[in-house]
Amino acid sequence: MDPFRLPRIAFGLILPLAMLTPSTRSTAAENRADANDVQPAAADANDSSSVPDPFSDKWKFQLGAGVINGARYPGSRYDFSHGVPIVSISYDRYFVGGVPGGGGAPAGIGAYLLHTEHWAVGLAIGADARKPRRASDDPILRGWGDIPGTARGGMFASYNMDWLSVHGSVSVAGHNEGVLASLGADAKYHATERLTLSIGPEVTWVNNQYAMTFFGLDAAQSTIAGIAPYRARTGINSVGVSAGASYMLTDHWSLAVHASYGRLQGDAANSPVTTDKTQRVYGGFVMYRF
Repeated sequence: MDPFRLPRIAFGLILPLAMLTPSTRSTAAENRADANDVQPAAADANDSSSVPDPFSDKWKFQLGAGVINGARYPGSRYDFSHGVPIVSISYDRYFVGGVPGGGGAPAGIGAYLLHTEHWAVGLAIGADARKPRRASDDPILRGWGDIPGTARGGMFASYNMDWLSVHGSVSVAGHNEGVLASLGADAKYHATERLTLSIGPEVTWVNNQYAMTFFGLDAAQSTIAGIAPYRARTGINSVGVSAGASYMLTDHWSLAVHASYGRLQGDAANSPVTTDKTQRVYGGFVMYRF
């Protein structure tokens, strides 16, 4: 998922101040509580229309902060919460930050190749703000080792109407973290002039490299861990649903909440590293735009 649609701020860019983060708009996108799992969704939830701005020669900024809670790593039984500083910068076709409606596109720097009333297509490159998984995250990970942070790049596209957004992306990462693709949709309801609600499904697909890195166990890891090797393969990685709400306090200030529920599938669900097939992410945000 911004990610993991949208109006005015929806195409604003979200950047944790510490450093650029990986993509994935929701838990269905990568099933962990990285900053960009929820941040693009925060902007999406804050939308008040479905028509994005055309290329503009004016700088646009958005500042904010929030708290998110989610799984420590894909398939983890343990959750953790942390604060998320947010900043968004855009100028003309270029941006810095996450890609609301990008459905899993890497958060970082990028540009729109196409940006019309309904269509948006672009490229982005970014990097992990934290290791996707540490051996210390769970006792069962002894022998797996850490999954290092890495650079990733991708392409995203979305089609937006006032009441519906369809979005997808494909991203490629280094350090054997492979290819992740996501496809999702969101229906939106403008309950009042200031309150907007949204809900929609999302599905993710991964290649062999991603599957083995996050859910497989090779011979060396097997020897250390003392269990049989496990081969995870290409296929559907997760299906899920996300929902959000935003409330415009003023023309500049807004509040947003987001929740997503994902279910691991196939080899990911059956992996010995998976201790909880159900993955949830919750977040709350306050934002100021100018």
